[in-house]
Amino acid sequence: MMLKLTMNPRKRSKRHRLTPRRLRLPQTSHRMEVDDEEDPNVFTDMISDNILAMISQEKSGHYTCVDYLSKTAWQQSVYQLMKKAEHEFSSRHPVGNSRIDEYCREQIVEWSFRVVDYFRIDREVVAVSMSFLDRFLATCRCDRSSFKLAATTTLHLAVKLLYPCKLADLGILSDLSRGEFDMNNVAEMETHILRSLSWKLHPPTSLAFVSFILDYFFATTKSSLSIADYDDLYDVASFFSELAVCDYFFVPLNGSSIALASILNALEGMFGPDNHLAGEILRLARHFNFDGSQDLSTARNRLWELYERSEECALHNDKLIDDDRQASWHGGIFVKKASNLSPVSVSKPCHSATDFVCHSRMPHQVRNESW
Repeated sequence: MMLKLTMNPRKRSKRHRLTPRRLRLPQTSHRMEVDDEEDPNVFTDMISDNILAMISQEKSGHYTCVDYLSKTAWQQSVYQLMKKAEHEFSSRHPVGNSRIDEYCREQIVEWSFRVVDYFRIDREVVAVSMSFLDRFLATCRCDRSSFKLAATTTLHLAVKLLYPCKLADLGILSDLSRGEFDMNNVAEMETHILRSLSWKLHPPTSLAFVSFILDYFFATTKSSLSIADYDDLYDVASFFSELAVCDYFFVPLNGSSIALASILNALEGMFGPDNHLAGEILRLARHFNFDGSQDLSTARNRLWELYERSEECALHNDKLIDDDRQASWHGGIFVKKASNLSPVSVSKPCHSATDFVCHSRMPHQVRNESW
């Protein structure tokens, strides 16, 4: 199955980075002049503190998740939690034939990305929402009907926390369920989810790690990259992290490990497998004591597989290249898969946020018809 995910919508709502643009490349010839009163060390210290805080969150265990799809015994079901009979909630899925699986989760993630893209919300909201959902599903048994309600609720909750100005727009989320539940059901489910998560609502996402790691790296390391390459590296690495959100395989993995795999894949795709920056990134990971117990190689290969399944890859997989694998197309960055070095392309986005054309995405495209 193809992942209907491309880079373009996310790049139109690029994450705001901690460091000002003119301080992003302090060690390169591309650095802009900095006022005397602005000390770059202040910003690098702030980034370092953020990375250390997120690593502390990971090691606390509050934001880790187990392989809940493999569980056979549950202390309670979602209907016991909500004190409802199953037939009162929905009759769309027969009892015994509505178990959720990896495909259900993938469909929910794709739907969530379509929703945030439509409302021009940063895609990191989906990563936060899925952290809520995965950890909630590890606490009680859900069928497909309650799973959809929980997914809608966690997305609503993530937007409420991170982008409250968009909350009024999301009032139509209940309409997207085709009448299965209303906002009263969402409000009730939110209460149960908050209690189940013990109000742990700020997970260290892989997207956040990507941004802070690269900010810190380029603020402290001498590099010959241009500003354009620098920005493209952010975008490609972030896209790999977004692909990881779609795949159940990454649920038990730490956000820092996913971010590291995403950055290394982005570097390999942009500059080849022998690029010197990869070693520098790994040294930085050791500096911050990233968890070295998780299999980075397996995670990287899995991300490449997801990329090959993505719509982004399919859109540009027919680009012609020379025999020596050198591309002349100027519309994007060519990415080479690790296993066979087959070239695919990550396209460049619109030139500015004002290029976003909302009318190209009609409301019916946000509805998940596979439900």
